[in-house]
Amino acid sequence: TVVGQTNAPQAPASFRRVREVDPLKVGDVMPDYRFTNELAQAVNLKDFRGQAYAFTFIFTRCPFPTFCPRMSSQFSEVRQKLMANPDGPDNWHLFTITFDPEYDSPDRLKEYARRYEYDPKRWNYLTGAMIDIDAITEQFGLAFSWRAGSIDHTLRTVVVDASGKVQKV
Repeated sequence: TVVGQTNAPQAPASFRRVREVDPLKVGDVMPDYRFTNELAQAVNLKDFRGQAYAFTFIFTRCPFPTFCPRMSSQFSEVRQKLMANPDGPDNWHLFTITFDPEYDSPDRLKEYARRYEYDPKRWNYLTGAMIDIDAITEQFGLAFSWRAGSIDHTLRTVVVDASGKVQKV
């Protein structure tokens, strides 16, 4: 063990490449993003055209029960309600995207997802390149920053319809 080493999030290098993106609003077409899910499989959002999907953002070490754990609990409830409705739609998917990809590996995301009784056929936890995570969070006005051994962040959930258009932020 290294003296002073903690399990708390560490700020990334002071210089980080970002790409310029435009904000998205209701009615805009959702751009494609490529991620890696908790099963270490590639996930492209464009592959979910024809399905409605929702996504939110978390980090697995979030210490506040009213933030990331709450978002996962709410998605768990949504999944359960959709699955329990025999007359409900069947063309839907949920995504939970980490903004701490240096720590939140597919294995860690899988372990975290199990706490919420997720079903990988309907709900995936995603990680990816920081440049993409920065871009998608910026497009929807989610702010996050490393401070005092944790990540300060706002909350966002986005709903995209089966035609690929943003329906709700």
